[in-house]
Amino acid sequence: MVFTRTLALVLVLVSAPSFGNVTSYFNHNPNSSYTEPYRNITRSGDNLEEVIVENINAAKTSVFVAVQEFRLPQIAQALITKKRAGLDVRVVLEHDYNFSVTEQEDKKIDNEYEASKLSELIAFVDVNQNGTFEKSELMGRDAIYMLRDAGVPIIDDTYDDSRGSGLMHHKFMVIDEKVTLVSSANFTMSCVHGDMLASSSRGNPNSLMVVKSASLAKHFNGEFQQLWGNGKRGNFGTNKTYRGPQTIKVGSTTITVQFSPTSARYSWDQTVNGLIAQHLHRAETSVKSALFVYSDQKIGNELEKKNDDGVVLDFLVEAKFVYRNYSEILDMLGLEMLNSKCTLEADNRVWKHPATEAGMPFLPKGDVLHHKFAVIDNKTVIMGSQNWSAAANDTNDETLIVIENDPVSKTYTKEYDRLKRSSLLGPNKRVLGEIGQMEQVCRGMNHSF
Repeated sequence: MVFTRTLALVLVLVSAPSFGNVTSYFNHNPNSSYTEPYRNITRSGDNLEEVIVENINAAKTSVFVAVQEFRLPQIAQALITKKRAGLDVRVVLEHDYNFSVTEQEDKKIDNEYEASKLSELIAFVDVNQNGTFEKSELMGRDAIYMLRDAGVPIIDDTYDDSRGSGLMHHKFMVIDEKVTLVSSANFTMSCVHGDMLASSSRGNPNSLMVVKSASLAKHFNGEFQQLWGNGKRGNFGTNKTYRGPQTIKVGSTTITVQFSPTSARYSWDQTVNGLIAQHLHRAETSVKSALFVYSDQKIGNELEKKNDDGVVLDFLVEAKFVYRNYSEILDMLGLEMLNSKCTLEADNRVWKHPATEAGMPFLPKGDVLHHKFAVIDNKTVIMGSQNWSAAANDTNDETLIVIENDPVSKTYTKEYDRLKRSSLLGPNKRVLGEIGQMEQVCRGMNHSF
């Protein structure tokens, strides 16, 4: 076996709409297709890994990466090539994922989710499936091993002398302090191409935005430098200096950027979720949103006002979280669910006039809805790494950008419409059954409600 052949990329087509200095990509774009390099599957979508590699290949002076999880070897190899060419290459990770597969025996796996991720990593690196990790496999498939072997500097969120921030949840890259890549996708098989152990998987639905603007790159570079610190002691979580939203012009496009978390010293209106609510408040006709998690009550309260004003709301949330007791989708549907303590969520507010176009998409086995975007009036896009939750707002290192550009917004509208065509909406049997089941449990525990 010649290992490099396994990694050979056969690119069929990458076609993404470019609007001036802003280009959007979707790994399930029905108008584009490519042959995925690891499972040799030809499928629809933009190859996000290849887009990232192409941008790294164009770098002249520096590449700064901040991403929660990094497992894609072609991106690692592109960074290594630039490091060897003398460029300033640095990587910031979430500490939970700052390990090579060779260290997997030292990882304490205490939940099913992390165990499944480790199984995926092992299957990905152990190409010949002989139960051992050969040097060629490590140098061809284990991104963290590759980066370390080449001497690419890596730090994580324990480098502030803590056990780590909430999550170092960023997914951005700054190139030459001129080009910024912002995504909802981690650099992993599951977020980009699809799970190794699920043949039907085609990758969690995600988007990637490439913006050519020194003004925008300046703000992302500032965030990266805060994280990096001196390379031995960084600044994560609320140890970073607070910066409110910054707005710039990129040609005819207006972009606003803000980073989480925000210390409790500041009001909610000054947070990233507060920025989301401010833009939702401007909605006049419609809001379409695809989210991994949606649990911020104050955002929900703002949307209820918009609903009462006649704004059409279309919302999809990942199936794992859509009908949890804390999900704001329940409020939208006019429903409520008891929690494990047989009480309702604090400050819960069920909508008097429920929205009906809210629910969950049906996706291939192994895939989850990983988007974090909203489209307002088909003119403005909210996207980034930030989930609409208190943890993202108050604890995690996160990115949010707001892009006011009609053509870009239309690409996200198309993505939402694609997802909605195979979705379960409204107060359906599943959610009503889950509510009833929780009520039964609480009755069995002699709770009154």
